[in-house]
Formats: sequence, structure tokens, C-alpha cells
Amino acid sequence: MRAFLALLAKDLRLLWRDRVGLAFLTLAPIAVITVAGLSLANLYGADPTGQTAYQLPLADEDGGALGRDIRDRLAREPAVRLHPVDSREEAERLVRDKQAGTALVIPKGTQAALDAGSPASLVLYTDAVKYLERLNVRVRLLELRDALVSERGATARTDAQAERARLAKEIDRLRAEVGAARRKLAAAFDDAERERTKAATAARAAVTRQLSAAADDYAARAAHDLDRQLADLRAYLDTVAARRRDFEAWIAELRRMAGSHAGQIPPPPELPEPPAALTQLLATGPALPKPAPPAITLPAPPRLPKPPVLDLPLIELPSPPPLPGTLGVEEHDVSGGPSSINTFDQNVPGFSVTFLLLGMLLGVSLGLLDERDWGTLERLRAMPVRLGQVLGAKLFARFLVGFLQMVVLFAAGWLFFGISLGRDPWLLLLPIAGIVFAGTAFGLVVAALATSREAVLPLGSVVIVTMAAVGGCWWPIDLEPHWMRRVALAFPTTWAMEGFNDLMIRHRGFDAALRPAAVMAAFGLIYLVAGALLFRRRVEHAR
Repeated sequence: MRAFLALLAKDLRLLWRDRVGLAFLTLAPIAVITVAGLSLANLYGADPTGQTAYQLPLADEDGGALGRDIRDRLAREPAVRLHPVDSREEAERLVRDKQAGTALVIPKGTQAALDAGSPASLVLYTDAVKYLERLNVRVRLLELRDALVSERGATARTDAQAERARLAKEIDRLRAEVGAARRKLAAAFDDAERERTKAATAARAAVTRQLSAAADDYAARAAHDLDRQLADLRAYLDTVAARRRDFEAWIAELRRMAGSHAGQIPPPPELPEPPAALTQLLATGPALPKPAPPAITLPAPPRLPKPPVLDLPLIELPSPPPLPGTLGVEEHDVSGGPSSINTFDQNVPGFSVTFLLLGMLLGVSLGLLDERDWGTLERLRAMPVRLGQVLGAKLFARFLVGFLQMVVLFAAGWLFFGISLGRDPWLLLLPIAGIVFAGTAFGLVVAALATSREAVLPLGSVVIVTMAAVGGCWWPIDLEPHWMRRVALAFPTTWAMEGFNDLMIRHRGFDAALRPAAVMAAFGLIYLVAGALLFRRRVEHAR
């Protein structure tokens, strides 16, 4: 037991002396946890500060109430940072230039189409590489769309129900007024029919009275005319009677004058007596019968036409107006690649870069430190060879190994996982060469800064893990907050992944490969110069 405790104490003292190793045993997990936690913050939604919010360009071509409503709602959405732009072309350009992962366009006529009950679609420009951003923004747009449609539908249904109730009440009122008018018309018809019968009876009585009066007048005039005519006959008969008396007087005088001869005078003829009826007629006047008025049958007055039947047609309440048209989201990928990507298109280059950097860390840093500690460098310097040549040969050898490693990994990814090699697979050699050069030069920097072989892994691994995580090797860089994406521009891993994504997923050409390769070459030159100076100084100091 005493021996065991002694050995335990010895190893603990050795560990305690390696302060750098102990520090990085604690700092490395903290660094990885911090980087991973910040990088993946956007995986579970936006934070309240808006650091993980996605920039969303918005071009409102419609200019209607719907566009204003969408803009106001998106402005309150913590998951996006709204960026109004002037045109659809500007929104598309921002996505194509990778300044935004998505851009929204409200086409002209969207409001009118929805009001007419026709379907309409918002246009969403997306980048296939920024899958999670595209997915999150689309989900939020669909939620916003559903909320808008639900609210507008509820409003339309409420308005339709209110209008339907108002129309039903108006129809009931109209039916009541028509019923009252029908009753008034029937009563007026009955009154008119009674007045018609009464007028016909009065007209018949008046005609009868007029005919009777006309008959009386006719009888009076006829009696007057007959009496006037009989007056002449009466005067004649009176004259005849007078002449008869004169004749009788003359006969009597004649007989007297004849004396004895009177007997010889024959008797005069007897004048006839007027008929007794004529004498009676002349004495009393004619008794003319009163003429009876002719039997006049007045035609029955025409009956009044029946009043029209006032009856409302069967009115069916119209169906509620159509609800506002459906609002869709029409997605256009402007990245140039397919709308769906192979997850290995992200993972193969990302983890290849990670293991490349770790390989360079072990191969370059540990190799140089071992040769420095073993005195190999001193023996090489005894030869007519400069330190720069020694470092150049070792770094170039590691560069060739790393370059071949990357080519093999990409070939394995294409063979086993079906990754895309882009339009021109040879263009992948440019970012591969750039990141291998930067990783090789960075291994020299770590070898110059590490005080011992044991310090290489803690120091180098923390930096490499940070560079790989922040640079988008393990997950899409769009998961990271905006400030971390800006920090990531200081790492060559960021530019490597941008080049690989542009070539493999976005299927872009030479320009997409040249810029990242040039930036990584600049990083490599900086690391190379700094590492060479620091390593030379450490070697000179060790002597």
C-alpha cells in the first residue's frame, strides 16, 4: 500500500507541474461547450435579444393592407429581423449573394386576389444550403399565413352572418308590408265592387225615372195637340149646329111666307146628328192612355278586374360570400442547386477539414517538437541546410499528405454517400489546397507556441475545435448568432466551408472557388510567416 501511495503521489506531482495541461483539461470542455451552445442556439428558436434572428428581406409589390399586416407581424417576430427592400430583384440578389438565407416578396395583386376569393401566393426566395434558416422562416411564414387566413375568415364569416341576418330581417319586413298591401287591396276591391253595384242600381232608377217623365210629357203633349185639333172640329160642329138652327129658322119663315101654300113645301132633309161618341168626346175631351215606358234592360256593368296577386317569390337567402382566397407560400431556390440536399454534402467536407487540422496538428506540431527535443533539428542544421529549407520540406510533405487525405475523403464521400461534386469537380481542388495550406501553416504556429509536447494537444485541440465549430464544419454556420458569424470570418475553416458549399451544393463555378481559396491562402501565408518567425526564435532561444 505504501508503494501504491508513493506512486500515486508521484504522478499527481507530475500532473501538477504540467500547469498548461491541467488548465486546458478544464478550459477545453468549457470552450467546446460554449462554442457548441452559442452555435446551436438557433436550433431551438430565436433568443429574446434577437442575436439568432434571421435577416429577412421583404419586397412589398402589392402595397395593400395585407402587405402592411404581414410587415407589422414580421416586425414583431423575434425569429426574424425584417429588412424592407425596394424590389423583387434586390431581395433575390441578397439571397444569391448569401447576405440572407431567405427573402419574401408580396406580388402585386395579392390583396385583390384574396378579396375575390382566388388563391394567391407569397414568393419566398431561398438558399438550399441554409436549410434550417429556410425551414424556420417558412414555418413562421406558414404560421403567420394561417393566423391571417383564420382572422380574415372569421371576420368574413361574422360579416356574412350579420349581413345574412340583416337581409332576413329585411325580407320579413318586406313580406309584412306586402301582406298589409294585399289586405288593403282586397278591401279596396270589395269597396269598389259595392260602389259599382250601387252606382248601377242608381243609374237604372234614374233611367226609369227619366223614361217615366218622358212618357208623361209625351202624353201631355199628345193630349194638348189632340185637344187643339178637336177644338177646330168642335168649332165646326158648333158652326154646323148654328147653321142648322138658321136653316130651321129659314124653313119656318119660308112656310110662314108661303101661307096656304106652306103645305106644298116638302120637308127639308134631316141633317144627321153627330155621333154620340163624338159629342161625348167633344164634351169631355179625349182620354188618351199614358204610354208605358219601354222595358229597358241595362247591360250589367263590367266587373272590376281582380286585383293582382301580390305575392313575393320564394326568396332564398344567398349563400355567404366566399371566404378570402387561400394564401400560399411559393418557394424559389436561387442558390443554383437542388431544393433538397444530401446531408453528407455538409458533413463530408466539414469533418474532413476537422480531421485534416487535427492531422496537421499531430503531424506538424508534434513532429517538429519531437525533432526539436530529440536534437534532430540541431543535427540537420549542422549540415549545409538552412532552417527554412528544413521547415519548408517538412511542411510541403505534410501539405502533400493532407491534400491527398482530403482528395481521398471526398472520393470516399462520393463513392459511399453519394455527395455532390458540383458542376466541375476539379474546382474542389482549389479550396482543398487552400485549407490544407492554412492547416499546415497553423500547425507550425502551434509548434512554435507550445512549450512542450504535452501542451500541443490541449492548446491545438481547443483552437482547432473552436475553428471547426465556429467555421461551420460540424453544423451549418447559419445556426450561429450574427456576431459569431462575423467572428467566424477570422477562421480559414469558414472560407473553406463556404467554398465547398458553393461548389457542391449551390453548383457554382470558378468565381465561387477562387475567392475562398485566395482568402485561405492569405491565412496560410500569415500563419506561415508568424509560425516561422516564432519557431526560429524558439529554436535560437533553446540553443
